[in-house]
Amino acid sequence: MHSHSAGTTEIDSERAFVLVGNPNVGKSVFFNQITGRYVTVANYPGTTVEIATGKTDLGGTPYTIIDTPGVNSLVPMSEDEAVTRDILLSQPHAAVLQVADSKNTRRALIVSAQLADLGVPFALALNMSDEADSRGVFVDAEALQSALGVPVTRSVAVRNDGVDSAVNAALKAEQSSFRTILPDEIEIAAGSIAAALPDDLPRDGRGLAISWLSGDDDWIRVNIEPDAIAEIERIRHETENQSTERISSRINQARLDQIDRLMDDVSYSNAQETTSWATHLASWSTDPVKGLVVLGLALLATFWFVGLLGAGTAVDTLETLIFGRYLSPSAVTVVDWIFQFPHTHLLEDNEWVLSLPLTPAHEIPITESVKDVLGADYQIPAGVALSWFQIALKFVHDVLVGPYGQFTMALSYGFAIVLPIVGFFFIVFSILEDSGYLPRLAVMSNRIFRVMGLNGKAILPMMLGLGCDTMATMTSRILATTKERVIVTLLLALGVPCSAQLGVILGMVAGTGLAGAVWWIGTVAVVMLLVGWLASKVLPGEESDLILELPALRQPQMGNIVIKTVARVEWYLKEVVPLFMLGTAVLFVLDLVGALSVIERMASPLVQGWLGLPAKATEAFLIGFLRRDYGAAGLLVLHMDGLLDPIQTVVSLVTITLFVPCIANVFIIAKERNVGTAIWMTAFIFPFAFLVGGLVRHAMLFVGGI
Repeated sequence: MHSHSAGTTEIDSERAFVLVGNPNVGKSVFFNQITGRYVTVANYPGTTVEIATGKTDLGGTPYTIIDTPGVNSLVPMSEDEAVTRDILLSQPHAAVLQVADSKNTRRALIVSAQLADLGVPFALALNMSDEADSRGVFVDAEALQSALGVPVTRSVAVRNDGVDSAVNAALKAEQSSFRTILPDEIEIAAGSIAAALPDDLPRDGRGLAISWLSGDDDWIRVNIEPDAIAEIERIRHETENQSTERISSRINQARLDQIDRLMDDVSYSNAQETTSWATHLASWSTDPVKGLVVLGLALLATFWFVGLLGAGTAVDTLETLIFGRYLSPSAVTVVDWIFQFPHTHLLEDNEWVLSLPLTPAHEIPITESVKDVLGADYQIPAGVALSWFQIALKFVHDVLVGPYGQFTMALSYGFAIVLPIVGFFFIVFSILEDSGYLPRLAVMSNRIFRVMGLNGKAILPMMLGLGCDTMATMTSRILATTKERVIVTLLLALGVPCSAQLGVILGMVAGTGLAGAVWWIGTVAVVMLLVGWLASKVLPGEESDLILELPALRQPQMGNIVIKTVARVEWYLKEVVPLFMLGTAVLFVLDLVGALSVIERMASPLVQGWLGLPAKATEAFLIGFLRRDYGAAGLLVLHMDGLLDPIQTVVSLVTITLFVPCIANVFIIAKERNVGTAIWMTAFIFPFAFLVGGLVRHAMLFVGGI
């Protein structure tokens, strides 16, 4: 794998090849066909937007391929669009290939016109041409090429048809001869602004002036001298005063009118209808009634594949067999042999052989304080003296393979429990993504998410949260505004159980009957809606509309699924596993200094008095912060031992569901949002979870239980 960061303005000595286009046009398929598996995913500098890059030879010359976020305009309305614009401006010598959906060429030409105005040399690939043909949509590529003055090719990227032709065309492309025809006064203003800009611009001055007049002033304000900015600001104000209509609206309308005339000349449709299974399924998936059936089947398949195969079979195999029976005991044996320190280990039989090579000059008595340092799992016989060096070895030993060891907890958790679950979810997510169903799912859920100040896109991280909240928090980047990302992050941390925890919860809920399930599901759903609604009213910022192009449903391609899954697993190993190791280290230190037991004693009155749960439930909540699924498992043990009645079971499940997912997720929240956001979310969720749990208990007692 290559390690350079995407978004850098200089990419070694190699040339850049930039893919640009609307969302859901097959741009990523082009990227995968060109780069194969040599892919790096990284944040664009200064943003939370992920950029995929890869390296390959094109015509014998090494190129860095950059897959930009999907855009509907180069006048940014979201962070994704701003990143794409910045890449085009920061790579003035890049080869640019615009990928378009042949079925919706009009939408693509909005971006084409903006590329042309900016003076960006590019080629246009009319992708999904097979789908356009099947629907009776025809675009004359030669006529469009003549009108734009850039190469125009046809392609079906999923079959690798036309990809090489499009790439070769982009490598040879020159600036487009197309120019947006503007109203006279706006054209004059654009010329005056262009004249006020410096000569060493990365793109055409007129195009940058049009962007400024359209409302995109970010790049110019950062890169142009204040004196020039003052002059072009004056020109814009003068032009605005000449009309009651906004300049940006007039520019957009002029561009659309010109594109409409162009489309009349180069395209036609015979409105041919198709009756394939994909067409029927596409129609059903957005139907108010049939769409719910399709959604239910998709969720059922996801739960079966991720919940049963991933969280069940795969986790059991890795955790119980691979790690539990072989890897962890082997690691303990190796470390014990290295340190030659006899003791009773939690992962070993309760037998040990005394063979201590003592050094008299460093002998110390085994006092109570020394026993505290050694820990409860070390049984040292009376009369034995240890050296401080041996105690130091014991400390290192426990860091590696102790109860909170890096191998026995962090790596076991990261690889044996979470990885198989998210790995299976990555496969499902890639299938849904490659099939074109995810945009339809967003449409189906848009209305309910509107209540919480979000749009249907929020369903995607919510679904991913059922696999792993840590991963899902990072995918909240797909939302357009900071406000929406914060709300989704809060809701994920508050009430979306990961699949490992969900499996345990469903097992306990089943024991309470239908009434218990209704109490749990109803409480969590109402709390999520209420908190989301309140957050949308309290948090500053803007909300965005759901603007999605619904791609055709198609059979997922195995190659695409494998490439996307491998890239996401690589992300998990790089970004998440280190956080598990850090969280385990924090837990080790808290245990070493006795803070864990103090926290448990402090929380017991709240757990017993307000929630009405046994004192041992405190330990489950404590470990639940560090390992959420283990917290739920601790409650399951109490339930199986008969220590929880039905009301206590529901109360405990509501509380653990609304708990902060895990310490790793807190770290991710701090990384994605900021430390302050992670702190206030945690400070809100902890007491709020206990508050709701207690209220549910009293409400259930009031109505007479279940």
